[in-house]
Amino acid sequence: MAESVVSSVAQTLGKLLVDEAKFLWGVEGKVMDLQRELELIRSFLRDVDARQEHEPIVEQWVTQVRDIAYDAEDVIERYVLRLTPKNRQNITKGYAGLTAKCTCVQVHVVGMEIEGLKSRIADIGWSMKNYGIQSVKESGEGGHARASKPKQTYAHFEEEFVGREDSIKQLHRVFFIWGMGGLGKTSLARQVLAHDEVKKNFDGFAWAYISQENNENNVKDVLVEILVNLIPRQRERIMMMTNQEMIKALYKIQQDMRCIVVLDDIWTKQAWNSLRAAFPVKNTRSKLVITTRNREVAEYIDPQGFFHELRCLSEEESWDLLMKRAFPETKANTKNMEKLVHKLLNKCEGLPLAIFVLGGLLAVNDCWETIDKKINLHFRNEDVVSQVLALSYDGLPCHLKPCFLYLGGFLGEAEIPVTKVLQMWIAEGFMLNDKERDIPVEDVAEQYLTELVNRGMVQVRSNLSGKVKTCHLHNLIRELCISKATQESFLSILNIQQDNETEDSFRELACKTRRLSLNMCVSVEGNMTPSIKMGRTTPHLRTLMFFGHIENKWKQFQPIFINCKFLRVLQLERLPKMSDNLPKSVGELIHLRFLSFAGSWFKGLPQSLGNLVCMEFLNLHLASCATVTMPNVLWKMRRLRCLHLPIVFAVKEKPHKDRKKLQFMFAIKKKPHKDQKKLRLDTLKNLRTLRNFCPENYDVKDVGKLINLQKLTVIGCRELKIIPQLANFSLKDLRSSSFRFSSRGHSFTEDEMCQMSSYHHSCTLSILGKIEKLPNHKNLPQQLRKVVLLHSKLEEDPMLKLEKLHHLIFLLLGCWAFVGKKMICSAGGFPRLKHLLLCDLPHLEEWRVTEGAPPQLSRLGISKCPKLEMLPRGVSTYDGSGDMCDVLERHPDMGTVPW
Repeated sequence: MAESVVSSVAQTLGKLLVDEAKFLWGVEGKVMDLQRELELIRSFLRDVDARQEHEPIVEQWVTQVRDIAYDAEDVIERYVLRLTPKNRQNITKGYAGLTAKCTCVQVHVVGMEIEGLKSRIADIGWSMKNYGIQSVKESGEGGHARASKPKQTYAHFEEEFVGREDSIKQLHRVFFIWGMGGLGKTSLARQVLAHDEVKKNFDGFAWAYISQENNENNVKDVLVEILVNLIPRQRERIMMMTNQEMIKALYKIQQDMRCIVVLDDIWTKQAWNSLRAAFPVKNTRSKLVITTRNREVAEYIDPQGFFHELRCLSEEESWDLLMKRAFPETKANTKNMEKLVHKLLNKCEGLPLAIFVLGGLLAVNDCWETIDKKINLHFRNEDVVSQVLALSYDGLPCHLKPCFLYLGGFLGEAEIPVTKVLQMWIAEGFMLNDKERDIPVEDVAEQYLTELVNRGMVQVRSNLSGKVKTCHLHNLIRELCISKATQESFLSILNIQQDNETEDSFRELACKTRRLSLNMCVSVEGNMTPSIKMGRTTPHLRTLMFFGHIENKWKQFQPIFINCKFLRVLQLERLPKMSDNLPKSVGELIHLRFLSFAGSWFKGLPQSLGNLVCMEFLNLHLASCATVTMPNVLWKMRRLRCLHLPIVFAVKEKPHKDRKKLQFMFAIKKKPHKDQKKLRLDTLKNLRTLRNFCPENYDVKDVGKLINLQKLTVIGCRELKIIPQLANFSLKDLRSSSFRFSSRGHSFTEDEMCQMSSYHHSCTLSILGKIEKLPNHKNLPQQLRKVVLLHSKLEEDPMLKLEKLHHLIFLLLGCWAFVGKKMICSAGGFPRLKHLLLCDLPHLEEWRVTEGAPPQLSRLGISKCPKLEMLPRGVSTYDGSGDMCDVLERHPDMGTVPW
């Protein structure tokens, strides 16, 4: 973990040397020297990493190096903070302020601080060299050599084998078994070898555990173990062979015999590379079974192989395994304690190893009630569970460890939005630069998440279209995450259950806490302790995530805005109705990269928001009923990559002398005055995502200047002309766009609808209001993926035209969208449609569907269609649900977004 900290800090210093060169005048040479020293000590940490767990002196050095890296970051960012003019966008003023502030004394002070840090690094480096620690170059895989640990097996665990019987039958020709630690990969592999069909059809069986330490001796041990199992009578000759001779012998045996070889627990590509020559690809009837926690490694070995991902046990399977483990010989009467047992099982979340350990506890304890109180602590400290899960963490490359630990800051019960967490990783600087391949940092972040998923550390959930939307941690993995984050001084988590807990909780916070997740489980009314303590005791904070209840006054957060100057990530979401404006002191947080007020409710934003010129991700999507005043300063945030705009707001002009002028612009509810000033966005060249863009509030031409834009959401439109306007812009990177139109008093004509034909980007279309007539499908955007029609009152069957849109995946017709009696889906129509929702179509009597159409329909919802008495043959309702009202009410176009 220390290596990832040092790497991140070194990268931050390098970025500062480029982005803030004018503010490092006089010390840039020393900063470069410090960066080189950190890179040097990082090379030693690769060797240190394998020793940290067992040797206290090495662990002490690692802690010292981590602290030095943090101190280095603080020293440089504090210096930049002192010299940064308040109005950073004015270059002339910037240099004037620099000349005035950059005194010889300040340069001397920061120079001495840097020299002190270099001296501390040199001392630790000298100690490491004397201890025998060597500089290690970074491996291609990002992993490290680790001390070899004996493979732990659990005999009884394999005997009490529940919930894998179908897997055994499926896997008698398996190649890969993969999943997180504790799922029973090794046990399943043993059951495969013990299966009757396998025994009948194979002549030889061999098993070898692959050590995490990959060297010549370990390779030899593996080869010896396999060969001795396959040809036991030749043990003495095998022991005399070289590695190359054994590789050739094993290769030939697999061609001559029909055998199964199990390679248990392969962690890295290098481990496979050292053995691959021993396993023939062709001309063999032998099989190879590999267990791994990393799907990426499995795909590297053979992307065409058979993959079997182990799942957690169902509730019924978990119960069966627990009963077999806790009462192996007798059937216990558990009716009186069934509720408690299920509560205990819920903590295991279907993880077989955890259930096995729990069963062992119940088997030797008469008082089960006491176990409930101790079970979390037991699982956290239990050798079997904690060591198995900790192996997965220890095996992570250094660049993935901070990303994994960061997830511990989110609430355990909640699904974590993937987009948000990726943005936070980027804002924190966790993404390593890949200048050679010029890969966008968002793509790097997605790759990091994919690696964590492939290693079984993170679980994800997808939306209806298959795109990953949220992620979460298994309960026991989260316990590991929080334990490691605390141990590494990476993250602090405070859960305030009562008002009187605040004082003690903040007293426990370390002075150098870098990240804080604060969950206020109760409203701390009138008590300023949390924010005051947070601001005064945690000046080094880089991330603050706030969850829970507060008094509706901004003064609670003033100490944070004033004292936590180094904040990069600030999440203040779903705050209640605040009684005043956001304080102007928020503009002093000049290092902020991520700021989210999603779902909050307050009166206005200050002019000082324009000082946050390092901002990359800004979410101002406030509560839908909130109207906020906004200064015209967004254009100053030239580094913005993602911007969520408020739905309803008022433009606040910069005051001149004693006169203030407010120009109200309501995105949807009120038509603006034609002389009204619009917010500027034309300077945001780095912007990739723009949400809640309303053409009445901004100049549409500004969008054409956003040359890197990839995702666009347009709302509040009363006219369709914005679509041909956008079609004329050269937005080559635009991947997806979404449009929401509302007629409010007039009808959309066929000629108006035909204006959309020139739009060639992938898009979704939502229209609320009367449509006189749908145009021919050729006059609609050809890349339409989703269509929502509400209150359209179409008299002609819309299916006849919409079914010819070959890219359409989702269709919703609701609230009198169609007032005719009959709809027809023709053969060959809707070739890609997967989701169809029909709601509140009171006149619909007949719906005919040609057999086989739509061919890919997987979800159908029908609600409030009283005259539709029969469904077409072969069509079933949405997941067996009879009432679709709840599903439709949750759809954004059915009311959660104001029209």
